[in-house]
Amino acid sequence: MLGYSPVDDEEDGACHELKVKLNQGGLNVRSRTGYCSSKPLDLLAGTAKGKELESRAAGSGSGTVSAKMQSAFFYTAANTARVDVAMEMPPDVLKFKKEKGKLHAEMDVLGIAYNPDGGVAAKFSDTLKMEFENKKEVEAFQEKPLHYETQFDVASGKYNLKVVFSSSGEGFGKLESPLVVDSYDTRKFSLSSVALSKELHKVNDLDATLDATLLADKTPLIALGMQITPGASNVFPKDGMGAFYLEIYEPSMTEEKPHKVGLQMVVIDKKTNEHKIDTGMIDMAQYEHAGNPVIPVGLRVPSKELAAGSYRAEFRAADDAGNVSVVRTADFDIQPPQ
Repeated sequence: MLGYSPVDDEEDGACHELKVKLNQGGLNVRSRTGYCSSKPLDLLAGTAKGKELESRAAGSGSGTVSAKMQSAFFYTAANTARVDVAMEMPPDVLKFKKEKGKLHAEMDVLGIAYNPDGGVAAKFSDTLKMEFENKKEVEAFQEKPLHYETQFDVASGKYNLKVVFSSSGEGFGKLESPLVVDSYDTRKFSLSSVALSKELHKVNDLDATLDATLLADKTPLIALGMQITPGASNVFPKDGMGAFYLEIYEPSMTEEKPHKVGLQMVVIDKKTNEHKIDTGMIDMAQYEHAGNPVIPVGLRVPSKELAAGSYRAEFRAADDAGNVSVVRTADFDIQPPQ
């Protein structure tokens, strides 16, 4: 095993490519293709930019830039959860300026989870930096919405999540949504909330383990060798790709003879309340990892089987010991074919 310790004085978030070469044959090497120095969770704390965004978050004014946001939580310990936040913004929110011969843009982001009494339960802040060689590269980048994703930890409870963002001080966006993290006991059978995604790609099992272990500031969502990137939108094209990601927590997985676990998905037409799809209990054996009480699950959004419209997916997990989870839901829309 080869380790490398980067210098401590580099800029937060700086990224580097890594290559590992061998000087003899007959050996295989597995390594990270790169690394980024970790950023503080609250990068803008105490700065003028951070204070300005905090003021906008606490204020009653709405933003001048439209955007979308979705969040989902996944338990990490008793009454503690990791919240995944995904945002989608118009690409022109980034204001590019010429710096040292390149086109450079920055966007500041601040998120606060407020308690019902207005107190701060959790906070994160970040600066997203983009740099391109020329205008053509910028135009290619601006052909798709700007995706931003982050994670933070919070205790079980009811919160109001507010996220504000701004680029070069020219206008700002403000998003707000309720965040309810149910209480959780690691000794009891349970189910996470549901993340929706339009982006999936295959990962090698060993590489996935390596990334999850070494990338300490972010935990990837991986099920059956597929990494699922949380999305900010719940609208799916009828002929496109989509996925649900959720986690089942089965304490008996650490025992010699764990319980058998199943998951049911029911899709309901929100307009007529008609049940369109009922999978029955799906055997979760293929998703399980021996000795790990967390069962990560990825299921396809059944867009091809549904007509254009608005739907609600309901998920319920159970095991053969009689344990049944709460029902988790995810609303989504199917667009008509283009």
